[in-house]
Amino acid sequence: MALLRLALLSLAACGQAGAQPSTTSGLAAPAGWRALPELASAVVEAAKTDGVTIDGAEGWGETSRGCFGVWLALHGSGATAEAVLAGLATEKLAVTEVVKPDGDGLVSATFAKPPFSGHLRARLADGKITALACFANAREPKSCEAACTTLLGGLP
Repeated sequence: MALLRLALLSLAACGQAGAQPSTTSGLAAPAGWRALPELASAVVEAAKTDGVTIDGAEGWGETSRGCFGVWLALHGSGATAEAVLAGLATEKLAVTEVVKPDGDGLVSATFAKPPFSGHLRARLADGKITALACFANAREPKSCEAACTTLLGGLP
């Protein structure tokens, strides 16, 4: 779970201390996955700093296979594609397959930090970031791939 914390920490320049996020994703977890509120809480805690408000966070997974997904919504200063990508680099993630916004406001990338690897998509609009990351550990990464593809496709 450390990789997820690192990946999403990069998405937030800061968060509002003490605020309880209330926005929900509207996403359905893949079949067989369960809600992981502790994962969402860890992402919120990792993202907390000054200047950005965290609007919501959700986490899901199929822990027996090593599959995880997390959604984070935030707004404020620093919500740019460059900030997202720079944050990934700062956390020493191997980042490949980077796609920067081309009028659609969508940033996507593949990331890895053994034993984890995954994909990140983030929609940027009007000072807001809505991000979705799906990743797997080395246990059963191939079995997580289809579920992650479906989950990531649900990012509005």
